[in-house]
Amino acid sequence: MSKETRIKKAVAYVKLTRPQNGMMMFIAVLVGVLFSESRSLTAYQAPLAFVTAFSLNGSSMTVNDYFDRHVDAINSPNRPIPSGVVSPRGAIVFATALGAVGLAAAAFTSYVCLAFALLAYASAMLYNSTVKVSGLPGNLLVSFNVIAPFVYGSLLSDGTVGARVLMFALLAFLANTGREVIKGISDVEGDALRGVRSVARRMGEKKAAMLGAALYASAVCLSPLPYILGYVSFWYLPAVLVCDAGFIYSSASIVRSPSKENAIRVKNHSLLWMLIALLSFIAGGLA
Repeated sequence: MSKETRIKKAVAYVKLTRPQNGMMMFIAVLVGVLFSESRSLTAYQAPLAFVTAFSLNGSSMTVNDYFDRHVDAINSPNRPIPSGVVSPRGAIVFATALGAVGLAAAAFTSYVCLAFALLAYASAMLYNSTVKVSGLPGNLLVSFNVIAPFVYGSLLSDGTVGARVLMFALLAFLANTGREVIKGISDVEGDALRGVRSVARRMGEKKAAMLGAALYASAVCLSPLPYILGYVSFWYLPAVLVCDAGFIYSSASIVRSPSKENAIRVKNHSLLWMLIALLSFIAGGLA
């Protein structure tokens, strides 16, 4: 194997892990620590938390690409597995190694962290292998995995999950589930190839748009609670108002026009609103 081929293969394996997602997972763990009661994170715990977040995310992303390899061969032939740079067997071996490293790091952190890491990792594997095709249950499982690093950060700091973390997790869960439902509108064609029973495929784009908008609206309605309950300072409010306005706009937009093109726009805008929501909690938590 030439040096150029080895470098190409190494780059392909790195791409499988979605390193940007791994970094975001670690940041989410740090936010979970920020929202915890003791806000405790030692120099020993921090690198272990990074390895756990990055490795388990990378393993899950690799397994996802393994199960999607036949569809990707049509829709995204340049991805590492369908392009032939990484073999299906190589991807599974790589994912297994990453999973083992991530769980080992959690075990060296605490038994509580290991137990939750096992739960989150198992749910990600379950989603990739079977639940993804179920539609709404799969959407809910994705949202659980989105809030998992926040919970992990609280467990890392306190050994328990406090009310502030649970409140943020609830808002993130509702907003992300709304995004997943709306995302199904843009993925109808690809989901048909996979046999995914999304809300949009089973009930139509209009009803999927209404459900997604309702989930966004529920998150907006609950967003004042962290301030009312005294979990965050006044500085939470300016940013969360911007976030709420964004979700209201996106809700109205998708209900008015539940087309594939608009669903793509709305799901992309939703990432921005969710980022602003995260910043609002950080601002309210630090002040």
